[in-house]
Amino acid sequence: KALLKWGLDAGASSFCHWFQPMASTFRHGMTGQVQLSTLEFNDDGTPTFELKGKHILFGETDGSSYPNGGMRATHTAGGYLCIDPASPPFMRDDNIFIPACFVSYDGKALDEKTPLHRAHQAMSKETARLFKHCGFEVKGAVNNIGLEQELFFVPREAYQRRMDLQFTGRTVMGKMPARGQELCDHYMSPINIEAEVYHCMKEIQEQCYKLGIPLKTRHREVAPNQYEFA
Repeated sequence: KALLKWGLDAGASSFCHWFQPMASTFRHGMTGQVQLSTLEFNDDGTPTFELKGKHILFGETDGSSYPNGGMRATHTAGGYLCIDPASPPFMRDDNIFIPACFVSYDGKALDEKTPLHRAHQAMSKETARLFKHCGFEVKGAVNNIGLEQELFFVPREAYQRRMDLQFTGRTVMGKMPARGQELCDHYMSPINIEAEVYHCMKEIQEQCYKLGIPLKTRHREVAPNQYEFA
């Protein structure tokens, strides 16, 4: 009820389980979602809004078009979503996004997040076992990492002229830049506050803060048009 009230107070009338599909082609970095309205009708025909635990905790959708290790029988072609309690829900426009994990009928990961959680679980289990051999009793361990994202900013009009960037996410053809990286004159140099990239970086920081991601650092990197957030 609290999640529904939070959404309705902010003008949100729909929700979705938000997941990161396992990339098989050029879908890296994209997300998956099916937005569902919270509007329902009572038996007497009066409208109401409903968002209960059964809607939030689990979801089901078609998983047959995602990479899953081969053909499956029709009754096992579903994809199953489960809320990820490690990630907080957030809101965009009229929709509540509920972060979720996405698996197949037999438990195979169909997303990028499930393998990460399983790796964390394995690390925690083996850490507890190691400490026990050393004479210490611990329940497990938690990963604490500082994310460092290095990226290139490419003007939209230039990106649209490059099919290699669009289909592979990298340059397949081209030539060396006018200057190399030996002198590092681009590294840590001031960001032009009049340039579009500066305003883009500010907007990325603002949006990440809304998602609970505190980007503390922004600066230029070594290569031309290369930047970093941390």
